[in-house]
Amino acid sequence: MTDRAAPVGVALAAIGAVSYGVTVVVGEDLADAGFGPAISLGVRFAVAGLLLAVILRARGRRVFGPRRDVLAGLGLGVVYALEATFFFSSLERMTAAATALIVYIYPALVTVIELIRGRERAHRSTFLALALSTLGSAIVVVGAGHVDVTAAGVGFALASATTYAAYLLVGREVARSLDPMFVAAWVAIGASVANLAKGAAARELVDPSGRAAEILLYGLSTAIAFTLTFAAMQRIGASRVAMVMTLEAVSSVIMAAIFLDESITVVQGIGGIAVLAAALVIARSQQQVAMAEASASAAGP
Repeated sequence: MTDRAAPVGVALAAIGAVSYGVTVVVGEDLADAGFGPAISLGVRFAVAGLLLAVILRARGRRVFGPRRDVLAGLGLGVVYALEATFFFSSLERMTAAATALIVYIYPALVTVIELIRGRERAHRSTFLALALSTLGSAIVVVGAGHVDVTAAGVGFALASATTYAAYLLVGREVARSLDPMFVAAWVAIGASVANLAKGAAARELVDPSGRAAEILLYGLSTAIAFTLTFAAMQRIGASRVAMVMTLEAVSSVIMAAIFLDESITVVQGIGGIAVLAAALVIARSQQQVAMAEASASAAGP
């Protein structure tokens, strides 16, 4: 790892998190307009996949790579769609704040698994960043309002967190030597097919053309988020990306306040500062590790 890889990786993950925040706000607005998750998510991912395929061609890159890589991307897309299904199932059974509060344990799950696998070293900075990101996102979520839980809702939220943790861990391995945009394109296509098939089976598909501009933004934000997440994991690993990605909670709250006239409390502001601090801790610690590795390499045996 070079001393520039860490800050670049953190920046990519942060921009990806903000892009995810845009999808949260757009998704909320589409839901308020009466569009169900199957059609909203299906079209969202279809637009993202198409945009990424066009950009890949414009860059002179292949859209159709080796069958193994394409199937891996499609499989990740199905996993992502499954995570979204669990998330929306939880939302149907308890408050959004309660669902988000539980789902945001996924950075801890990723970090523990990476420690067990030996892919992550137990540095104090890692645990500090994990504590800041987890606590900060919890404060942001709880500060939004009433938290009401049900047993079924908790179960689905835990399933969502676990599935997303698995998505990040497997995604890191899949994208290790591939173009992040190529992986993102096939993940989006896989997620689109899964959601549209589900919607067709349940007869929930409707014409979304009346919201064309909003859906284009939905897909574009998704394309950016997917691509930058995989690019960031190539530089700083799955656990650190998971921690930085909690900025999604902060960005969605800010954008909801700007575009949906929702309020931001002082408590949420404190939580946002904690999440930002976590990202800074990660960037700083990773840069120090890279410099130490470079010094050791220069010193020789």
